[in-house]
Amino acid sequence: MTSGRFAPLTAVAAAVVSSAFLLLGPAGCDESQSVACADNCPAVEGAYPLRFTGDAGLPAECVNLNVQPLAEGEVLNIQRTEGGMLTGTLAGVALTGQVYATGDLTLTGVPPPSSDGGVSTVYTLNATHTGGPEDGGVGSSLSGNFTGQFSRVQGTSALRCNVARPFTATRQ
Repeated sequence: MTSGRFAPLTAVAAAVVSSAFLLLGPAGCDESQSVACADNCPAVEGAYPLRFTGDAGLPAECVNLNVQPLAEGEVLNIQRTEGGMLTGTLAGVALTGQVYATGDLTLTGVPPPSSDGGVSTVYTLNATHTGGPEDGGVGSSLSGNFTGQFSRVQGTSALRCNVARPFTATRQ
């Protein structure tokens, strides 16, 4: 069996195994990802009345669920805890999230379920903060997207809708 007829098969097997190890290896650093901050976080704390831009209204499936849109001027309150961790509120919904050294931030919240088995809701805000930590809050603003995911289970099916609304906000 030393005739060499298994050499091509061995080479193919080695190539497949080598490719598998390359796919399983670490991905390395992705410089496009935001870096969490510690003490050098942007000063995002404060109250931000939201101004929605390019609003096309609620989709029909949201109207069927009796979803109420966030009002123009609804205030997003943000507090920073340790490092870049954030807490906040929007329309009575408690939010948690993270701010990054780049000024990008994410907040997510789920209100308690209603006792009548009503609509389940998830709020997500992704935004970019402008204004540095040294500015004392003057001119600080946010621009980003609000996303609301709503659903109601009825029998064996669920009604769902998603709302995406771009916004801007200037700290009060």
